[in-house]
Amino acid sequence: MNFKELVESHPEIMRDRHALSFSEQRRPAEVAAAFARSGVVMLKGALAPETLATCAEVFRHFVLHPSEAKDGLARAGQRLQTGDDETSAGSWHSPWAVRDQDRFPAAVIISALLKSWTWDVVEEICGSSHLAIVLKFCTARHGIDRPLGVGAHQDAKVVDPDLPLSIWIPLHQIVPHLNSGLGFVVPDPGRLLPTLPHNDVGPEYVLEDPAKLWIPPYAAGDLTIHSKFAPHFTTGYGTLSDRFSLEIRATPRSALPSRHEDPAICVSRRNGIPTIVEARSSAGSAAREFLDSAELGRSASKDLRKVRI
Repeated sequence: MNFKELVESHPEIMRDRHALSFSEQRRPAEVAAAFARSGVVMLKGALAPETLATCAEVFRHFVLHPSEAKDGLARAGQRLQTGDDETSAGSWHSPWAVRDQDRFPAAVIISALLKSWTWDVVEEICGSSHLAIVLKFCTARHGIDRPLGVGAHQDAKVVDPDLPLSIWIPLHQIVPHLNSGLGFVVPDPGRLLPTLPHNDVGPEYVLEDPAKLWIPPYAAGDLTIHSKFAPHFTTGYGTLSDRFSLEIRATPRSALPSRHEDPAICVSRRNGIPTIVEARSSAGSAAREFLDSAELGRSASKDLRKVRI
């Protein structure tokens, strides 16, 4: 079965039957409790749609004009990385790779995220206000909506078992059946599931009980947070529409393995405000200009010293 057939057969899976959508009026502790029970929550109106729209246009220009992107990176002494080239399914990029001269959409979004009530929820889920954004596992994604068969994966298997959560931010509206998005099997099993050779948990698990499925629509500014054990999937209906998104992975700094520090952004509260207190990267890192960008600088403490590992 493919996702087009799935949503046509079970339109109820597009509704929030598990009460996992929250607005700013809800206390972070309530949202974190729902996350603990289910492995996923949606935050409604978490970011300004106009900010995301501007970032989406920069991203769109980046993928539609790759020669300009390559020239810009060459001037910065960098080059496109493996996986940056467009395919029939789109492309995947490190957050610092997507840029328009000195403008970095991912930096704009991270800065907005720290100013948003979303960060209160992330702190509550992580049980700490001293967090790290692990940039090496953050992904800027251009997806082209192709027909996809049903399946799912877990980040603890395909990304890294040390990272407790992922924040998925579409840069525009997502309407199931019209453009690709992200869906979930709830609740998460709290453990790794058996997988097929390509690390997918397989269609049998996903289709076993449609009552557990959630393929939510996203208004511009909505985002979801899912756990490392949450089985989730990219939907595909064959409309060939473009989707632009950013996935951010964060963890308590006390749990950050040293092998994941390059590059990373460390965030703590200063005078009650989430603030970038340290930016870690190795000398000559391709992420250096990104970390030095004006967008992130506006969220950094005045005494910030960027650490070169």
